[in-house]
Amino acid sequence: MASVDMSLDDLIKKGEKGKAPGARSRPQSGGRAPGGGAAPTRNARSSNRSTPYARPKKEVSGDDHMANTHVSEVAASDNPVLKVKGDSEAKKVAGAICSVVREAPSGQPPAVVATGPAAINQAMKAIAIARKYLLDEESPTDLVCVPRFEEEIRHGSRCTFVLKKMRPIKSTPSEDDLSSKEKTDPYKLAGAIAGRVREGEQVACTTKGPVPVLIAVKAIALANTYVADEGMEIKFCVGIVDLENPEIRSDSVTSTYLHFHIIAK
Repeated sequence: MASVDMSLDDLIKKGEKGKAPGARSRPQSGGRAPGGGAAPTRNARSSNRSTPYARPKKEVSGDDHMANTHVSEVAASDNPVLKVKGDSEAKKVAGAICSVVREAPSGQPPAVVATGPAAINQAMKAIAIARKYLLDEESPTDLVCVPRFEEEIRHGSRCTFVLKKMRPIKSTPSEDDLSSKEKTDPYKLAGAIAGRVREGEQVACTTKGPVPVLIAVKAIALANTYVADEGMEIKFCVGIVDLENPEIRSDSVTSTYLHFHIIAK
């Protein structure tokens, strides 16, 4: 097994070709991706309002990442963490996620930490691909995640995605999906997410590009704080989907988007 560097690009030396290492696939059925309280912040000057966005002391974080080690050692650790950079290959990270799921004593996936729009975008792609790998196995399972920002959310971009296994989830884009763009206000988007969650409506957000993806992730994290006092927690699963691009005047042209399906309990 190869070694890990900070970007995970050497974690798996052998290339994946659409299949996670060690996976046992089900018969193919089209092969499409599914879905067509916290401790004080590190910045002592942050306002009380920013405190809920900081990670709790006992939560897994990027500080738990084990650099220059083998994936089996990561899997055996108490808090397995994989770190993603902006130039990390999504398929390699996805393969590493699946390897930890299979090798970890708990059978649970690792947390994924990323800093900055490009890295978070790659992390989301990797988790979406890992979902596909795990859903295609003989005993299919899904991945859901909760984003935890480790700094004040408006200006910070270091996020730990806490992953958990779950029964397969059906997530399909619709015309009612929310959207995130480069100039979208994450607080307004968070309010829209929380409002729909409170009404018991299905909620999803479709977006593409590093900055819009970061805004969508921030909005989900913020929405979680908005509904926390009501005893609710928001998670999401992410998929890769091909949809018509309204900015391109052609019915035959599609673009690849990330589809965030919101799950509230």
